[in-house]
Amino acid sequence: MNRVSRRGLLWSGFGAVAAGLLTRRAWGIEAPSFDLAQMAEMLRSGAIPNRSGRFRRGLSAAAAAPIKRGDPLRRLDGVRQSIQIAGLPFHPWFTGDDFRDAIPFHVGDNNALPTPTEEVDVAIVGGGISGLSTAYLLREFSPVLFELRDQYGGNAMGEIWGDPLDEKPYSMGTAYVISTEEGEPLHDFYRELGVLDTARFAGPQDPVEVAGVIRKDFWTGAGFSPDEQMAFERYATVVSFMANESYPDIPLPEGKDNQWILDLDRQNFLENLESQMGLPLPPVLKAAVQAYFYSSFGYPMQQISAASGWNFVAAEEYGRYIWPGGVGYLARALWRRLAELEENVPPDARPRFLRSGCRVFDVRLEPDGRARLTYVDAAGVQRAMRAKAVVLACAKHICKHVIHDLVNIDQDKFDACAAIYAQPYLVANVLLNARVERDYYDLFLLRDPLAFPQEPDLSSERRPLDVIFSDYASARNGAKTVMTMYWPLPFGASQFTLLLNDPFTTYANLLAPRLREFLKLINVPDSAVEQIRITRWGHAMPVAGVGLIADGYCEAARRPMSDTIFFVNQDNWALPAVENSVLDAFSVAEQVRGTLRR
Repeated sequence: MNRVSRRGLLWSGFGAVAAGLLTRRAWGIEAPSFDLAQMAEMLRSGAIPNRSGRFRRGLSAAAAAPIKRGDPLRRLDGVRQSIQIAGLPFHPWFTGDDFRDAIPFHVGDNNALPTPTEEVDVAIVGGGISGLSTAYLLREFSPVLFELRDQYGGNAMGEIWGDPLDEKPYSMGTAYVISTEEGEPLHDFYRELGVLDTARFAGPQDPVEVAGVIRKDFWTGAGFSPDEQMAFERYATVVSFMANESYPDIPLPEGKDNQWILDLDRQNFLENLESQMGLPLPPVLKAAVQAYFYSSFGYPMQQISAASGWNFVAAEEYGRYIWPGGVGYLARALWRRLAELEENVPPDARPRFLRSGCRVFDVRLEPDGRARLTYVDAAGVQRAMRAKAVVLACAKHICKHVIHDLVNIDQDKFDACAAIYAQPYLVANVLLNARVERDYYDLFLLRDPLAFPQEPDLSSERRPLDVIFSDYASARNGAKTVMTMYWPLPFGASQFTLLLNDPFTTYANLLAPRLREFLKLINVPDSAVEQIRITRWGHAMPVAGVGLIADGYCEAARRPMSDTIFFVNQDNWALPAVENSVLDAFSVAEQVRGTLRR
């Protein structure tokens, strides 16, 4: 099985009602490095079931060497200047980007391209988990990895607050992954990186806030009517069946009959769920499942593929593994390994392989079969290089602009890239000078389930939907806590609300009363808030729309061009999953290796 999840919510909550299914822990057994070619073949054939990752403690001494530029987990130099909004202290602008006026992903002078001054084997565009994983797997070819921001990590960026004796790493995007077992490719990959010993298991069941009360028994149906309790029980039965008997693998296993998954992809999740349950969801249960979809997919379950939806919901049966700093911990492990490539580069020639703060805006095929890549470097100078292979590890809505004249040279790919769109998603980290005592990791905020919005538009009630405690996997010493509030924006014009008319002040004012409500819920005074830091683009996610896989859009979008330009990203399958980023990196790395060998 490939039980994947971007972040997930509840082990026996949104995943299922039945408690006590599985509580497994990583063994941390050492093993020799895996063989990438053999692993890729086994993944393609389906000989090894694919699932998502867990992680634990430990980096090699070399990997732990201090390197500052581009660090996916960036240490704050104290808490910087704050401004008061609605009586609370906010960092003065969105964190994670400095794009004040525009999003300059594909801006450059295409009419006056410079002459290439470098020749490389592999150039990778995008320094998130997809790009970092691909670069790591191809490190024998000394890949050059470009990243738009100064900080690597993409959706897995994070920060570290506090001094070394009481530091609090936290995520500005992705927070966790699903567990793996011995013999699984992802498990071996994570173990090779030395991160298996750091994760903490989160389970078996997280609470849900309902009408100002934290309910730890919500998913049992306790306190609801007999008809509602029956619906909870049927929901649990269906989820258990999908997890253990009928799990839809994504990526699709090659060489197998996947027609049933394609048929599932053509249904939306709500209709499939209610069909299997044999009854409509009662309002209280529907609100909770809908909240999961808003938070995990950025859209309601009526607009999410049933195949993709079950790929997430059923995966939650197997528990989550949490790192200090969320998935930024994995990004940092990959980045540190790649930074070792710079050690043999003269100081005046660095950065050679890790080029952050660089904006790639033009990639085109050349007659000799290579690709030319043009970018603006960290100093604002336009430069170009030739590469035997280019891997675009950025979102498809960016790829369609970056590839020169794509609409004319490959109309099908252009249309597919346009069909796979991303939804913005705010993340707010609240730095507290208070220790919050609790025995759970995640808390979902339903408020009034009967009034919870069910339509594919949450613009009328913009607020965070769940809160995690970011020190869950860290040493809980000292008197500081970081809470990370996840805030989906599932309405059509949401990206424009983050660009126009002073978006930061608008969203800070929307957040302030919701935060006060939550602080009151956990008995923390407003005065404990040291600073609130909102990340604007930290958690944008592809929308797993109905039929994108079955109708061939995903296949067209990820198809290589002339065995020279390759594509790896969580949106290769329109699925917002960290694990898919790594699984596709396995496949793409082997494709690139074949090109370079030829």
